[in-house]
Amino acid sequence: MKLSQKLLMVASWLESSENDLLVKAEQNEECLGVVANALVNAAEALKAGAAVVSELEPAILSTEALDEMAAVAKAFDESDDELLQKQASVLDEILLTLAAPRNSVGEYKMLENDRIEQLKKRYQGTKEKHDEMNKISDSVKAIENSPYYKAYRPLEAPLSTRSCPDHPGVLCVRIGDSQVQCVMDKKIYDYSAGYTLLSGRHVPGADVAMQTKSLNDQGALIFETRDQKLGLNHDQ
Repeated sequence: MKLSQKLLMVASWLESSENDLLVKAEQNEECLGVVANALVNAAEALKAGAAVVSELEPAILSTEALDEMAAVAKAFDESDDELLQKQASVLDEILLTLAAPRNSVGEYKMLENDRIEQLKKRYQGTKEKHDEMNKISDSVKAIENSPYYKAYRPLEAPLSTRSCPDHPGVLCVRIGDSQVQCVMDKKIYDYSAGYTLLSGRHVPGADVAMQTKSLNDQGALIFETRDQKLGLNHDQ
């Protein structure tokens, strides 16, 4: 849509009887007259500007049309009506858009993207230099090749399960206390003594009963009296 057509649309909206500004101003007759007058003048100025723009498109708008639009925006801004002030802000945005070069938005986005890329390179380059200085890659390889890295910590692996640790979904047969045997390769897994997986990682032995080993049975204390808890036994 051409710029002159957009200006005519704004002028048509200003002249419409269903304009929100007119509906809002109907509550006060004096205010209604002022608002209607301002809208008519603004619509006429926009029509005049549209006529000039239609002859100059796609050339640059004349300074007279821009001055008229700026005068309308100033009149709206100086009024006490909030809606007119909002319309003044819209006209100001249109004036700024007309005054800016056509490719200004694209150039601004390009500059922002370049700035972001430069910041990324700056911080990423610093991290890479620090990693190289501290030989992080050698430390990572040493940790991965360490036998301690291949071993599970206690309670990290399941303490007891009926499925094979090396073959997910394959059931095992219980052959003893905390011992199961895989039905696929007949390998025996002892959860109490520990076992080694086919990948080479070792699972240390553990038992479910060890989770409560350190707890003391305090059930009898609920039947003691206050004197017994304080050590005041009068029967002795």
